Amino acid sequence: MIVYGTRSKELAKEIISDKCPNCGTQHSIDMHVFQKYAHIFWIPVFPIGKTGVSQCDQCKQVLKLNQMPEPLKNTYENLKSQAKTPVWTFSGLAVFAGLIIIAFISGRQKDEKNAKLILTPHKGDVFDIKTKNNQYTTYKVEEVQGDSVFIRTNNYETNKETGIAELKEKGDSAYSEDIYGFSKKELKQMVDKGEIIDISTK
Repeated sequence: MIVYGTRSKELAKEIISDKCPNCGTQHSIDMHVFQKYAHIFWIPVFPIGKTGVSQCDQCKQVLKLNQMPEPLKNTYENLKSQAKTPVWTFSGLAVFAGLIIIAFISGRQKDEKNAKLILTPHKGDVFDIKTKNNQYTTYKVEEVQGDSVFIRTNNYETNKETGIAELKEKGDSAYSEDIYGFSKKELKQMVDKGEIIDISTK
């Protein structure tokens, strides 16, 4: 379950000289400025504006921004202009950007690893396969003779890439007795097309 929503953090508080519109007491109003921000799992993602309230220390009247008389609104706007949006309200975006960069680098490293491994296959290597109908399965190298690589296909498929691990747990008995031959060039093309998405070596 994703927990998301909005929260507020006080940015500024100032005692102002305006008279309280309710009790008429002067120098008794506290003006508060709050930064509103969106969050996911309580991690700030991005700011969504500022708001404010005033409170009279004498009569305890609290006014939201849309309830304030014009003089109080002007005072709020002045205080708001001095309260800068905190950098931490963007921290969620920074985290997400970092995760995207890490995923990109990891993907590049995996692609480079697979490009090397596919040229030097060994008996027992397992290829993670994405089929043309967007299913996932595995091939297992049975034998390598020169430029030819002979594989056995897994009898099972899964509709999620994460399900490949469960296919591997089924062991050698899950593979067909039929053997198919590929050239290393054909296997390299399968890597380049994204049909072989990962290679596990013994």
